Amino acid sequence: MLNGDKMAYEDKTESNMELVFDVISESIEFLFDRIKGDFFTLYGLTIKNILANSVLQEEFSEEDKKELTKIYEKLEGKDISTEDIRKAIQSLMLRGLQEVKMNNGGITPDTIGMLFAYFISKFDPVSRKVKILDPIAGFGNLLFTLENHLSLDMDLYAIEHNQALVNTMKLNADLMDININIYFQDTLNSNVTDMDYVVCDFDYYDPIESGYFPYNVVLHHMQSLKENGYMICCIPDDFFNFDGDGQFKKSLVENGSIVGLIELPDEFFKQQKKSILIIKKGQFDNKKCLMVKLPSFDDPKEFNNVLVQIEMWFDENINNKN
Repeated sequence: MLNGDKMAYEDKTESNMELVFDVISESIEFLFDRIKGDFFTLYGLTIKNILANSVLQEEFSEEDKKELTKIYEKLEGKDISTEDIRKAIQSLMLRGLQEVKMNNGGITPDTIGMLFAYFISKFDPVSRKVKILDPIAGFGNLLFTLENHLSLDMDLYAIEHNQALVNTMKLNADLMDININIYFQDTLNSNVTDMDYVVCDFDYYDPIESGYFPYNVVLHHMQSLKENGYMICCIPDDFFNFDGDGQFKKSLVENGSIVGLIELPDEFFKQQKKSILIIKKGQFDNKKCLMVKLPSFDDPKEFNNVLVQIEMWFDENINNKN
């Protein structure tokens, strides 16, 4: 029913995104009037109907089935890109989280996802097969963003411990026709290896007796990387404040090196700010760490100046093989 072509960006993107959003929303409202249920349950029924190109609710009257079918037929024959679908899904997930009164930590904003894609494209300027893992995947939006904005041949892997999020991630992947390997388990008990990249977006966590969760994730999933692989994390600005005894940094440098810390613009966040931390598995001897603060996107001249600095850093420290 949906023709999702990767990287198909045109002026019609916004209207197509709105069309997908409106059709799914209309279906959810119709289903709620008939069978009630929470947002994500009804969302799941809607996506299954769209994928089956049929109304799967056998208990519905023929009239109800016809009405639902008319809703879904609005998508028939439309050339809707995968990115249109992803953006619509992202908006729907945010709406659903508001309705069920959950925080939106499971959804990485587009701007951050695209910055991740940019950095990966600089580490891998020549197209090749890569494996990318998100160990705290949530709804999978970060991985889906990378899939839609990178020209690399990617195998995607996701770890998520919440069954509802796993179910929704699977449906979203099917709707976008994106292959993703999903592991339903606790990320600190997982044993996924041989990754070229580990990417994650940390929400805000308080330290507990077993330690600071983001530290545990970083140290555990350093083991998931190939030698010379990279971990790219979006971290709260107080990330290093919980390493009072320096044990985290000590453990980190036993297997890896911090190669970049990029402070994100203040405008990105309503509350606590975040930065992007880049870690390499292996040594980064005699190289300079990338340390920059991204200015506001509303200041294109200054933003371009910083971008030039980043490009020069990659030329001198990553792409220079001498």
